[in-house]
Amino acid sequence: MAASGKRKATAVDTLPPICGGAVVTSVVMYPVDVVRAICMSNPGTGAGAALKGFLEAHGMMGFVKQGLVAEVTRASISRAIKFFMQPIVHKALYGVPETKGSPISKGLAGAIGTFPEVLAISPLENIKLAAQLDKEGRFNGSADIAKHIWRTRGFGGMMIGYAGMQVRQCLWTGGFFLTLDVYKGAVSNVVSNKLAQDVLSGFCAGATGTALNCWTDVCRSIVQKKALADTFDPSIPKPGAFEPYNPVPFFSEAANLAKTKGIGGLYAGVGPKMIHLGGSGAILAVLMPRFKTMWFDMMGIE
Repeated sequence: MAASGKRKATAVDTLPPICGGAVVTSVVMYPVDVVRAICMSNPGTGAGAALKGFLEAHGMMGFVKQGLVAEVTRASISRAIKFFMQPIVHKALYGVPETKGSPISKGLAGAIGTFPEVLAISPLENIKLAAQLDKEGRFNGSADIAKHIWRTRGFGGMMIGYAGMQVRQCLWTGGFFLTLDVYKGAVSNVVSNKLAQDVLSGFCAGATGTALNCWTDVCRSIVQKKALADTFDPSIPKPGAFEPYNPVPFFSEAANLAKTKGIGGLYAGVGPKMIHLGGSGAILAVLMPRFKTMWFDMMGIE
């Protein structure tokens, strides 16, 4: 117990405010994520065309019905694990709190901490993508999608695209934590308002992560889209249990896309993705420290 009467915080104490910030961010950014997913799984499709096609197929209620539960759950779990693991990994690797780390140490800790995150979110990622791409209305909610994938592909089907998702999360998370404090320092030289500093630096850090990982999202979306489509063809043999963890199809798709469509193909949908993850970074940079302070004050923790 500290001299002030407040007890010292543990890693578990950070979970409630982290989860709160993660859920708020996921709900706010979901419509942008729908457009991003369509653009990235269909290289060459613009954001306007993607939004128009989605609304024509599902209407405004599609933002609620088409994978909202799966995406909010997935994104909330993803962000919660990300922000929970990064300081733990940093302390384990360097022996000091991440608040005393360098940009490089914070970035590496963030990237390494994504392995449990990706294992946790892969099933929900596949359910969400299947729902967002379901123009024919074959599925009746997330549970129906999960049953179909499990029936046709087993547990391995829930992990479709794992290799690409792991590379994606490593690059974005590493890039975000690597640059967040750097941007905060730069922004503080021109903007005095603390809230504005957090918004701008968070957006820039999120956009930097997007610049690093956009190509991975395009490639893994294409791989996942094809693998999910194959589940409707009984003539296609069921892949082996370890196939989702094989990085070769992911990097093969990246090489093919670079050869056939160039840099533009690899960065299909980069606009919506920048808005999605830049906006997410801004919201997280604002909410996480403030939710943590509010929670610790309420619970008598320091």
